[in-house]
Amino acid sequence: MIKLKKEKLLRFNQDKIKDKDVLVRVDFNVDFVKGKILDKYRILSIKETINFLKTAKRVILISHFGDPPSLINMDSERINTDKFIHGLNGSKADNTDNINPYKSVQNPYKSVNKYSLKKILPLIEKLLEIKIGFLKNLNSKPKEKFNLLENIRLFKGEKECDLNFAKKLSSLGEVSVFEAFSVAHRKHASVYLLPKILPTYYGFNFEKEINLLNKVLKNLNSSVLVLGGAKISTKLPLIKKFLNKARLIILGGGLANTFLKAKGFEIGQSLIEEDILEEIKKIYSPKILVPFDFYVLNKNKVFHRFLGEIEKEDKIYDLGEESLEVFFEELKKAKNIVFSGPFGFVEDQRFEKGTFKLLKFLSQLKNKFVLVGGGDTLAFLEKKKLLKKFKISTGGGAMLYYLAEEKLWTEEK
Repeated sequence: MIKLKKEKLLRFNQDKIKDKDVLVRVDFNVDFVKGKILDKYRILSIKETINFLKTAKRVILISHFGDPPSLINMDSERINTDKFIHGLNGSKADNTDNINPYKSVQNPYKSVNKYSLKKILPLIEKLLEIKIGFLKNLNSKPKEKFNLLENIRLFKGEKECDLNFAKKLSSLGEVSVFEAFSVAHRKHASVYLLPKILPTYYGFNFEKEINLLNKVLKNLNSSVLVLGGAKISTKLPLIKKFLNKARLIILGGGLANTFLKAKGFEIGQSLIEEDILEEIKKIYSPKILVPFDFYVLNKNKVFHRFLGEIEKEDKIYDLGEESLEVFFEELKKAKNIVFSGPFGFVEDQRFEKGTFKLLKFLSQLKNKFVLVGGGDTLAFLEKKKLLKKFKISTGGGAMLYYLAEEKLWTEEK
């Protein structure tokens, strides 16, 4: 468990950032659809830190946006197009190039535009209520008090956690602030190495999220873990840890599908993780609850079916009311609840009801500590105007990683 020391917290160290060039690792990796940001909370959550930094000389905000291939060399103002001639004429990218070898990039400029933070910059400015300049590379000169560097993951060296890249990045500032809890579990240059090169302080929201999660860790025996989403593999370490300590674990979505498949149940054509089935078969515990009635899609028609009635052509897309009623009764007994990931295919209104009813129920519980996290979950809560009802963690993966491991890369020596 991370215990944040006073000397590492931004709110106690204003003298350390006053009149200094400050680098701030934030997370603006938001859902951006049809010109709108669906999960504004991730941006709004850093507002207190931004206001605190107004005494700095200059601030450079560092963020990623999606998970693009590394297209920009550390010292380049533009992409080295000589390396992409084969890409432009339609052939597959060569693995020796400075791009992700697992993705074919037909036109590197289109890829940069697709993942550029510049397209959401006006919306960020509006949400934070400040003027923000844009830096297209590490050699760009800041022109405003607050500036945003181009998508950090576009630079070769970030995801590779390259020391030379981190040193070049650090040369842009005198002090750094870490305000991106949602990526604190990533061993990337701006997360892991930058705090080792520059004096670094934790922002207001990072501090708040760690304190919220520590409260869960201190009260595991009275906690219920409610996990949805697509993949169970990324959540397995947490499930195994909570099995011995937590009161109950409730699984939904793709996690429940994989669990049921591993236990021999027919789930039709539903989303599962095949390569994790053997490991799931070894898990036996009365502490795990999964849905037993569902809404399925078959030939574009929706049917309600119980476990045991699922047909081979069915696709499970939501949980049913019978399962929800059982979950509700168990959740009433918990003191602390951690929720992460939707329990159905919420992108389709036909299959968002289960997740909505579950979150609505949680929002109405009295005298309970309910913490929700993850980008998909926060976007759904914003859409349904339920966000203010909960304690919030901006990180899905980071939240689950910290609860399982009780550490983050920002704190590794």
